[in-house]
Amino acid sequence: MNKSLSDPKETAEKFLNFLRQLKNDRGAMADLRRALTPIQRYRAWPVLARFGGINKPRFEIIAGLYAHHPEETSTGNLGTTCRQLSGEYHSFEGRFRRLLCCDREDIYGHIRPIVLAAASKGIRINYKQLFTDLSYWGDSVKARWATEFWGAPTQEVVPAGVEDQP
Repeated sequence: MNKSLSDPKETAEKFLNFLRQLKNDRGAMADLRRALTPIQRYRAWPVLARFGGINKPRFEIIAGLYAHHPEETSTGNLGTTCRQLSGEYHSFEGRFRRLLCCDREDIYGHIRPIVLAAASKGIRINYKQLFTDLSYWGDSVKARWATEFWGAPTQEVVPAGVEDQP
């Protein structure tokens, strides 16, 4: 395997460039949307084969989600998206907590409804970061998503009643 396909960030960028070129191809986008349905995912394989993404869950999920909602951003992660959605859906925190409990096999099925909800609200997705996060799915990714969702401050918080000392 060449180096560019072993680095998830580089692979994500190349794959997204590939998907962007297909954005106006209605047939290809329709086929890619089927990658999200297990019984029909083979319909996306002719398109995914051009990039070497057949039977690779990360490629299938990103391609399918992009085909449903190609509006991108280059900032944030899925925790940011979930935080934006939580303002619209008061019960969204429970959904986000369940997302954080997922293992590598389960995560793909839990991302789809989140991205589709984001599409319905016009919230853009950072697909490059999502692809990379799925490549490294584990506690560190979950912690970054949680930090974005709950908005943990980046500066030290001084408790109320504690005054600055000279």
